[in-house]
Formats: sequence, C-alpha cells, structure tokens
Amino acid sequence: MDIGVYSIKDLANSQVEELLREKKSFVLEGIDRTNFSEAVETVEKLVEALGMKCRVYTKGRKALMVGAVTPNPVTFVAGVASAVAIGAHNVATWSPDYEIGKNLAMGTLTIEYQK
Repeated sequence: MDIGVYSIKDLANSQVEELLREKKSFVLEGIDRTNFSEAVETVEKLVEALGMKCRVYTKGRKALMVGAVTPNPVTFVAGVASAVAIGAHNVATWSPDYEIGKNLAMGTLTIEYQK
C-alpha cells in the first residue's frame, strides 16, 4: 500500500479533506506535542463531516498487553487491563472507515483507510 507522508505545516484542512474523500491512507508528520490533541480532533471532525466513522488509537498500545504474560503481578494486571480496554474500544468503534494512529514520540498521525 502506498502511503503518502505530509508535513502538517504544509497541508491545509481542505487538502486533508480531499485525501479522505479519495479514501487515501496517509501520514501527517511534524506535529508539535502541544498541538497533538488539536490535530487529532481536526482529522476526526473532517472524517465525520464526510459521513464516515473513525477509530483513534495510540500506536504501540498492544505492547502493553505483553505485561499479561510476565510473571510480575503488577505488569500482569496492567496487561490484562490494557487488553480489556482495547477490546472495549474496538467494539465501541466497530467497523470504522478510518483508523487514526497517534504516535506522540514521533510526532505523527497515521490515517489508514480500512474498507
């Protein structure tokens, strides 16, 4: 799959909307940590304005579930809780048109068309 990578500073909302309308998958990079929530909210609103559904998640969240297989009681509880939360979230956002993966460490949003 060919995924375009765009700087958030060089892309207007109308251009993001066009990518969504064309059902493209893409990455927005260069997102400042202080503006991360705003960027996610904007993309989410653009998706929903087109009559589509989306699921927002944090990339790497599944790594927390690894704690469930370690012998430490604290990591086991955290791993199980993470698995339950991920499962509940996936049911609540059943069959999304887009998944929006947040990567705060890298300052990127990965917007992937699912259907």
